[in-house]
Amino acid sequence: PGFETLMGFSSWGPTDDGRIKPDLAHFYDDTLTCTTGSGYTNFGGTSGATPINAGHFGLFFQMWHNNVWNNGSTGSTVFESRPSARLARAAMINTAQQWTFSGTGHDLTRTHQGWGAADVAKLYDTRNSTFFVDETDVLDNLSSKSYQVNVQGGTPELKATLVYRDPKAVNFSGVHRINDLSLRVTSPGGTVYW
Repeated sequence: PGFETLMGFSSWGPTDDGRIKPDLAHFYDDTLTCTTGSGYTNFGGTSGATPINAGHFGLFFQMWHNNVWNNGSTGSTVFESRPSARLARAAMINTAQQWTFSGTGHDLTRTHQGWGAADVAKLYDTRNSTFFVDETDVLDNLSSKSYQVNVQGGTPELKATLVYRDPKAVNFSGVHRINDLSLRVTSPGGTVYW
């Protein structure tokens, strides 16, 4: 999409303790929408980006309810069958449309504008090659969990995303993260990606 520059007065990362925020970004200004009586109007800021992202999450929850991933959804409503918020966040981050940028000072760098823009088409298109873990494995201090995933030759990419719940930080602390989980991906040849 037309994501070109960082609005200097917008909310952008990184956070004081180095975390990438926001997780997802979207159109910030000149967002067209319907209004009663006078046709279309435009608005911007988080009043545009937030509901756009929320709508994409709504579509994800509907697809989950409709069992798009053969996820075993059994609830009679979207609310009864929804996965955890962490799984939803991971799915949206993992399939986000990422921006091309060069260097850490570029307007579109991850630390400024997050992991990209929500992309429900990619979320749907990758449904047959997606592997989810929805809070079934609880880790104790210094423990780990491994999964083996087979990727067919010629597959254009493998993307792995870890999202976890973190307790509220101590007020005025320099680091707002309490837990510190790492995701390590090891290729068949032994190359390690963090």
